[in-house]
Amino acid sequence: MRGRWRLLVAAPILMAAMLAAQPGSTSAMRNRPSEEAVEAVDSAKAYIARHDLRSARVELLNAGKLAPDWPEVRLLLADVALGLFDPVTAQEQLQKAAELGVERRRYVHLLAHAQWMDGAPQKAIDTLTEGDVAAGNLPYAYRILGRAQMDVGDTVAAGESFDKGLAIAPNDSLLWTETARLRLVVANRGGAFDALDRAIAIDPQNIRALELKGRLIRDRFGMVAALPWFERGLQIDPNDVPLLEEYGATLGEAGRYTDMLAQARKILQLDTKNAKAFFMQAVIAARAGQFGLARRLSERVGGAFGELPAPQMLRAVCDYELGNPNQAVEILQRLNAQNPRNESIAVLLARTLYKTGDQATAWQVVAPLAMRSDSGTYVQRLAARILEAQNDREGAAQFLDRAAFANAHAGAVVTAPMAGAQNNVPQIAAMLADNRIGEAGNAAAALLTGNQGVAQAQLIAGDVEWAGGNIPAALQAYERARALHFTRAVLLRLVNAYRASGNAEGASEALAAYVAYNPADNVSARLMGFDLMDRRQWAAALPWLLLVRSRTGLNDSALNANIARVLSEMGRHDDAVHMARLAYRADPASLMTTRTYGNVLLKAKRDMRSARALLRKASKLAPLDAAIGREYRAALAATG
Repeated sequence: MRGRWRLLVAAPILMAAMLAAQPGSTSAMRNRPSEEAVEAVDSAKAYIARHDLRSARVELLNAGKLAPDWPEVRLLLADVALGLFDPVTAQEQLQKAAELGVERRRYVHLLAHAQWMDGAPQKAIDTLTEGDVAAGNLPYAYRILGRAQMDVGDTVAAGESFDKGLAIAPNDSLLWTETARLRLVVANRGGAFDALDRAIAIDPQNIRALELKGRLIRDRFGMVAALPWFERGLQIDPNDVPLLEEYGATLGEAGRYTDMLAQARKILQLDTKNAKAFFMQAVIAARAGQFGLARRLSERVGGAFGELPAPQMLRAVCDYELGNPNQAVEILQRLNAQNPRNESIAVLLARTLYKTGDQATAWQVVAPLAMRSDSGTYVQRLAARILEAQNDREGAAQFLDRAAFANAHAGAVVTAPMAGAQNNVPQIAAMLADNRIGEAGNAAAALLTGNQGVAQAQLIAGDVEWAGGNIPAALQAYERARALHFTRAVLLRLVNAYRASGNAEGASEALAAYVAYNPADNVSARLMGFDLMDRRQWAAALPWLLLVRSRTGLNDSALNANIARVLSEMGRHDDAVHMARLAYRADPASLMTTRTYGNVLLKAKRDMRSARALLRKASKLAPLDAAIGREYRAALAATG
């Protein structure tokens, strides 16, 4: 801090407001307030106690008209305005309070809060550290100072500020909430949960704590698990806009788009320019194929939120679908430069560049992704199309071959954990990539010291154990990561570790838990279907696969092939043949679609010559695969 606060004794604003008119008080009015003004303030206090800040604001505005020289009304109005996320009004009211003679030390914490909320964190820091703060307002002031320090990137100073505030007021629920937020920023999720539990135990009606708890639960368990926390907060204040934003976004992620739309409309009734509400509406319009409407709505997604990757990508997708790929490229190139590790942006940029005819640039973007050993089928085929457009048919054929074998076996649900994938400890990942397992183990152990509550630390520690062949230890680390932040990356590792340890039921349980909390996640729904296929529970697997197809469309050849296999095993041969034919026509070079189509025809005893030809082709594609060899010999025997 550049300045030092002097401890000045003063009553908090909310306690002093009704005492301001006493004779001899430094905050006495020039004229005693009317009975109507006092009643309006009393009514405002009652509304504040019920978390109805909008009604409180109306009463205080009335009080201000009835008693324009009553400074405490101005202070209360500023306080309520901050609760309604209106820093402009707060600063206006504080200026009026100052003009009425209120000492700066009594409202400096509110002024800093308004400055921070208005996007000037350094100004808020200067305000608090260069002036006096009344002793009764110090916990509040330390809370705002810590938030401002977080915004300028000084998490160490922020932690010190929160600690100082808690030393004065150890049962300040809002200070514990901000402590949790700081711990979340530094990836200490376990510590964040502990702080939030403390905040909610102190004040079960702390809406900001309930909102943050919902966000943490959403990250830890999934969308559905988070909804009750947001709903609990909305029972306290149905009109809290940030809470409505989180609730609406979570409903959308859970696939409840009608409910999300209802929340977006409610938000716009309260805040007619709310960027997140317009974004929710734009997403729904885009999902319905109404890209013109989605683009118009996206233009209303402004402010800092509008510059985030998700709204920008939505605009680019709309431009692409509306036949304006050059506009989409402009957006995506900027996003790709700002987010070089975001694969979704890079893939969309490469696809859009391909459509504009700029194949050289498209290849530069897609090549690093396509050459990775874990690149998906779509990326490989996109790379092949780009190379083919440049007349590099040999290079295109190589990527088509990789794509053809990518889904050769339906049972190969997931691959082994990739060291360093999706974590923030690249040094250890690099050690694993270089096979320096012992060195990586030492580094992981050091990382875990003091970071047991950090999910990414547990995840990389599990990867180190996996690389060293210690599957039980890897599984334990992945389970600890799951308890902190149950992401898709954690899920994939858990499934592999459970299967490698011979515990198929454990793998299935992890999948079921993840899908239950993330019903809109297509990847986990697909894996759930594949898992049920592996257990030969065909009737249970089919709805999951059909659900994914209903969301992703009819052109996923691998998905269609798996659906065909399930239908065949269920004895629904006509449907199985139809689906297998769709899969094969979409991707005749794929080993999976070729093999599946041949086997479906063989089992249905339909067009046996075609079945034999298809399985012969499959055996040539994979001459060392014993299972495919047996299937081809069965087709030969069936056709004589």
